[in-house]
Amino acid sequence: MLAKLRSGAAWRQLIFESHLERTCLLVLLSQPGVADIWDQPPQITYRNQTGKRKAHTFDFLVTLDGGNRIAIAVKPGELVERNGFDREFALIRAQTAKQFADHALLVTDSSFSAAEVRNAELLHMFRQVEDAEADEAVQQVLRGMNCEMSLGQVVAATGLQGRAFRAGFKTIFDGVVFTDLSRSITESSMFSLLEAQ
Repeated sequence: MLAKLRSGAAWRQLIFESHLERTCLLVLLSQPGVADIWDQPPQITYRNQTGKRKAHTFDFLVTLDGGNRIAIAVKPGELVERNGFDREFALIRAQTAKQFADHALLVTDSSFSAAEVRNAELLHMFRQVEDAEADEAVQQVLRGMNCEMSLGQVVAATGLQGRAFRAGFKTIFDGVVFTDLSRSITESSMFSLLEAQ
C-alpha cells in the first residue's frame, strides 16, 4: 500500500501480509496522532510460559506525534481464542523493551467497526487525489460557517460535486471540522467547527 506519512514528504510503500493487516493499516493511517508506521519491524525475543526463549515480530511499530511508540500485533480473533494467543501476548507485552516500544497492542478483527473501516478506506482513496482548487473552495465555505452544516450542504455551496465531497471528507481527518465518526461519513453527516466542541 502506498501512503504519505507526516514523518516524510514522499509517498512510500507499506507492506501487509493479510486482509486484516491491511484493514489495521488503513485505520492507523486515518488516526490524527500517527506520525510514522514501520511495517514488519525487527524481531524481539521473550520467554514463554515454560521459560523458553522465543522470537516475535510485530506487524507494525507506530510512532505518535509526541514520540511514543506502539508495537502492534494483528491476529484474527478466532485464532487468538483457539490458540490462547492473548496469554502469550501478555508475556510478549510485559517483556517488550521500552527502547523498542512504549506500549504493545493486540489488534483483532473485532477492534474496528464497519463504519471505521469504511471511513478509513475512503480517506485513503481520497488522499491519493490532490485537488487544491476543491480544497480551497471547501475551506472557504467552512470559514464562513456559523452553524452546523451537512457535508452535502458544504458540497452544494462549492458547486464542485464529487471533488468537494473528497475535499470535505479529508477536512474531518485533518482536524478542521468535527463529525460523528462512529457512523459512515455520507453527505448527510453533520459538520461543526472544532472550537464549538
